[in-house]
Amino acid sequence: MSQSNKSFFASLLDLLNSLFRSPAPPPTPPPAETPKSNMTDEPLVPLAPKVLVVVYNPLVDAMQNLRLVDWGVKNRGWTRVEDLIAGYIADVDECSGGLVKYNIVQRIESDAFPLKLSGKRFTALEYLDLYTNNPGKYKEPDDRFDYNDFIREFKLIERVNAREIDEVWVFAYPFSGTYESVMCGTNAFWCNGPVIENTAGRRFVVMGFSYERGVGEMEEDLGHRTESVMAKIYNANDFLQWTYAYDRSKNPYVKLEPEKFDAVKYAETNLFGKFLLYDRIAPGNAQCGNVHYAPNSQKDYEWGNPTPVITYADDWLAFPNLPRVQKMQNANSWGSGDIRKHHRWWFSRFPKVAGRMDGIRLNWWSYICDVASPEFDSHI
Repeated sequence: MSQSNKSFFASLLDLLNSLFRSPAPPPTPPPAETPKSNMTDEPLVPLAPKVLVVVYNPLVDAMQNLRLVDWGVKNRGWTRVEDLIAGYIADVDECSGGLVKYNIVQRIESDAFPLKLSGKRFTALEYLDLYTNNPGKYKEPDDRFDYNDFIREFKLIERVNAREIDEVWVFAYPFSGTYESVMCGTNAFWCNGPVIENTAGRRFVVMGFSYERGVGEMEEDLGHRTESVMAKIYNANDFLQWTYAYDRSKNPYVKLEPEKFDAVKYAETNLFGKFLLYDRIAPGNAQCGNVHYAPNSQKDYEWGNPTPVITYADDWLAFPNLPRVQKMQNANSWGSGDIRKHHRWWFSRFPKVAGRMDGIRLNWWSYICDVASPEFDSHI
């Protein structure tokens, strides 16, 4: 047989083999992270935190019988407190998978302006004059809300220790001097605001909300409270602070101490650290980011960055299995710059399943919304 015939039959055989052979198997994906070896059973326990709401709402226009909130809604586009409360409660309920259902046990409308640490308390005429005519004198960020006076006036220590309430929401005017959140009680710790001293007893949080703002800003406050709480549980406070550490005088922002952490390596042994990863500190390994930094953010509050980035963010929807499936995503995935949409996207990815891993509950909401838990004491 000639060489040309051999080539013809060999070619024919190759063609038949190509038509009928089994297709090549798909590439093997990386193994899913299923850390069941260090998991223990524990049932899910829904929470219904009892909330005291205090609204500073003095009369400011006697002729029209207008109180401060209604004045602001009518003249400055502020938001009705009942709408803020309803939206916030609904979002937390949804994002927690129904595990947190806030229960407003009492709403108090205060006829006075709050006391400041300087001893100042606005009158209605003084407030309206400063707010409308002298905004430069009105805004005094260093003149803080007097938390100890507030706690005494509303008997918060007694009510918390009697388990009548679990936390407090304060609604006040713009730049009233409240922190986004503070913690009170024995062994209280930093909660995006300083510990309120001389408040022995059961721990609780006072949230500071503004009726000038929206539900998204309320969830911003909750987000930073969450970071403080979960960093305490996971002993990750230094890493959390590092994720925010930039020289903001530069454009673009310059990362401070960039070599202080190998973020990806740190995340191998710290679940909360893993959740916080975003592309700038962990190129190619973005997870969900922190409150200010979405997976592709280059600076604070940049939730609308259109630049695509590879992320593992949707892995967290399958927790405790982490499939390690990367997706190309951008701001369209987390709300295109809308603060409330981004925060709902972020909160919805929190672990919220039964059981514990390395002794820590896999329902993070159980820590975020129950700071009185004795488990915090081992981290103090």
